[in-house]
Amino acid sequence: MFWRIAKLPLTAQPWLDLAYVSIGLASGIFALTWFFLGPVLSLCLIITLIGIPKLYGDVWVTRWWADFERMRGALAGIPVPRSRRVWAGDGFFKKLRSALTDPMTWREMVWLLLSFGIGTAAFCAGVTGFAAGLGFLTLPLWAWSLPADDGVQIGIWTLHHEWQYIAFAVVLGPPVAVLGTWIVRGSAWVQAKIIQVLLEDSAEERIAELTVSRAGAVDAAAGELRRIERDLHDGAQARLVALAMEIGMAREQIERDPEAAAALLAGAHEDAKTALAELRDLARGIHPAILTDRGLDAAVSALAARCPVPCTVAIHLDQRLPAAVESAAYFTVAEALANVAKHSGASRCEIAGTIDSGWLVVEVRDDGRGGVDESAGTGIAGLRGRVEALDGRLRVTDRSAPDAGPSDPNGPGHGTILHVELPCGS
Repeated sequence: MFWRIAKLPLTAQPWLDLAYVSIGLASGIFALTWFFLGPVLSLCLIITLIGIPKLYGDVWVTRWWADFERMRGALAGIPVPRSRRVWAGDGFFKKLRSALTDPMTWREMVWLLLSFGIGTAAFCAGVTGFAAGLGFLTLPLWAWSLPADDGVQIGIWTLHHEWQYIAFAVVLGPPVAVLGTWIVRGSAWVQAKIIQVLLEDSAEERIAELTVSRAGAVDAAAGELRRIERDLHDGAQARLVALAMEIGMAREQIERDPEAAAALLAGAHEDAKTALAELRDLARGIHPAILTDRGLDAAVSALAARCPVPCTVAIHLDQRLPAAVESAAYFTVAEALANVAKHSGASRCEIAGTIDSGWLVVEVRDDGRGGVDESAGTGIAGLRGRVEALDGRLRVTDRSAPDAGPSDPNGPGHGTILHVELPCGS
C-alpha cells in the first residue's frame, strides 16, 4: 500500500493529470463563453425566428464539445464512451424536437454551465500541488538564483545556505512531491468522475436505445428472409421446376425420338447451369465467399468492380475484423452502391474505410443529385437496422461537390455521403 502511494511520482500519470486539468481549464473557458454566445443567445433570438435554426446548430456544437470532454477522460484514466444517441425525425422541426427532448442534451447543457467553475478549481488545486511538490524536490537547483540576503522563505523557515537547501530537499522534498502528485491526481479524478456521472448514457437510456436497435434488427432480418424467399421462388425454384419437366419429357421421348430427347436434355443442361449460377448469386447475397476468404477490402473492391458507376476504394485495415462487423460493412456498401447506380445519377463514387479508436468507419460518397429520402424505400432503413443491431451508427447526409464541372446535369453539383460507424473491439 505504501509503495503504491509513493511510486506515483515515478509514473507518467501525474503529467497526464496535469495535461488533463490544463486542458480542462481551456475547455471550461470555451464552455462558459459558448453557453452565452450559443444557447442563451439563441433563446433571446427565437422571437426573430433566427434563433430556431441557430439553436439546432448550438446543440450540435454542444454535443461535439461534450464528446471531446468524454474523450479527454482517457488522460485521467476514466474515459467515457461517446454518446451515440441519434436525433431522429423526417424534418427539421422533428429533429430539433428530438434534440431538445433528449435528456442527454440537457445534461450536456448542465456540464456546459458547470465546466468553467469545476475546471478552474481543479486546475488551481492540481497545478498548485504539482508545482509545490516539484519545487520542494528541486529546491537546490533554483534557490541559488534568489538574493542571498533574502533567502528562501518556506512557512516558518528561512533558508540561506546551500546545505540547508539540500537537506530540505532530501528530507521534505519526496513526501511533498508525493503529496503534490496525489493532489493533481485527485483533482483530475474528481473532475473526470463528474463528467462520467453527467455525460455517460444511463442504463434506462441504453435499454431504450437497444430496444429500438434490436427491433430494427428484427425488421431487417425479416426483410432479408423475405428477399431470399422471393429470389428462391422466382429464380432457382422456377429453373429447377423447368429442369424437372424437361428431363421428364426427354425420358418419354428417348426411345421413339432420340433427337428430340437430346435437344430437351441439352436445354435441361443449360437450365441446370443457370440454376447453379442463380444459387451462387443468392449465396453471395447471404454471405460472399470472398469476404470470408480475403476480408473486407477485397470484397468491397469486388463490389466496386461490378458497379456501373466508376468507384475508387481506399480501405486501410491492419487486421481482420469480427465476421458480423465485416458482413454489416459489406452489405452496407453493397446497398449504397446499388442506390448510387439506380437513383443518384452520379458519375463517380468513393469508398473509404479505416479503424478509428476501436471503431470501423466506412464512408460511401458520390457526386449525384443527393436528397436521399429514407422513407422512400431506398433500403437505408434496413441498413440502419443492421448497423444499429451491432451498436453502430449510420448517417446519410447531402454534400456539395465544388469540383463538379459546369456541364454537370445536377447543376452546381451535389452528392450523398453514407457514413457508418461499427464497433470492432479487440
